[in-house]
Amino acid sequence: MSVQITTAFVEQYKGNVEHLVQQKGSRLREAVSVETVVGKNAFFEQVGSTAAQQRTSRHSKHWSFGW
Repeated sequence: MSVQITTAFVEQYKGNVEHLVQQKGSRLREAVSVETVVGKNAFFEQVGSTAAQQRTSRHSKHWSFGW
């Protein structure tokens, strides 16, 4: 067996990753609001500034934005 990584393996890996990303969805989806924009311009309310929170766990499932 060859130890070379072929283009076919790279393309297969790329396809698998894209497929998993589409299935899983975004981890930040609940933290943003999704709005449909009709026309050339859209205006959004701005949220005030916030400070970063120190990460206390490597695989924490809860996001903390300090709001």
